[in-house]
Amino acid sequence: MSSLSKALKRLLDSEQPLKQSEFSIPVRKQLDEFALRTRQIEVMREGRSTVYRILNRAALQNYYQQLHPIDPSDLSEDLPDRSRNIGVNRSSKKGRSGHETYYLLMKAWDQDVVWQDGQYTLPVATLTHQFGAAVLQINTDQAWHCNRTLLLVENQALFDRPDWLESDFDGCLIYYAGQISDWMLNWFAALPRSPQLALFPDYDGVGLSNFLRLAESLLTSTALKFFWMSDWQRKLVEFGDAEIWANTRTQFENAFTKLDAMGLADERFRELAFLAQRHGKSLEQESIWL
Repeated sequence: MSSLSKALKRLLDSEQPLKQSEFSIPVRKQLDEFALRTRQIEVMREGRSTVYRILNRAALQNYYQQLHPIDPSDLSEDLPDRSRNIGVNRSSKKGRSGHETYYLLMKAWDQDVVWQDGQYTLPVATLTHQFGAAVLQINTDQAWHCNRTLLLVENQALFDRPDWLESDFDGCLIYYAGQISDWMLNWFAALPRSPQLALFPDYDGVGLSNFLRLAESLLTSTALKFFWMSDWQRKLVEFGDAEIWANTRTQFENAFTKLDAMGLADERFRELAFLAQRHGKSLEQESIWL
């Protein structure tokens, strides 16, 4: 719900005019513009104060209901967030729009890679061989954990075609789409999920920020590593993208500063920061095949 809608709701819920001083300066500006545009409220002096007064309560109520068909208090508490958003705001994306369940999409080729939660096991390699991939529905109250390294990749191309992996890779490959979700971070933070987690992102501001978020979330019992492709220095200079660097530079530099303060910015990170800033380029992970 927008700040203007919240202000209009306050006016509708009050039998008396409301003082201008009760609203923030940005909201006052919106209310002033709304008053001029619709003539449904007015700005007037009342003693020493300036107040907002409803001129046509029925019209304002109708206007508000056109924006927000159902009052949040009239909706069942167990409704999905996106359904609630449609009822209140006419849009699934206005308000809390996250999902209550997250699915971990993974592959493995070594038969010894096993996910376990008590008596339940997930044979990832068998499922990968039979169906192309395995999927695990996760919640933070579950104790699922893997006995091998988890390697997270940002782009689907590397998940679809894993021939870039070393032939002796014996871990579990996991795909995440661009940005590591808060769901995944909270899940990793709740319990140890693996002895080691490796992140292979794009070498840009988003990628470095995701590495930082993992570093801030993981339990100390889980080792965290950054995946460095071979000959990445040459590839950054030759195939790096200036537009991506320009768009994510602030994220990159902020993340690097925090990683450095945490003692996680080793010599390769420093070299990456130097080359990225010197050449004004970022490197996407699909360049691993070049």
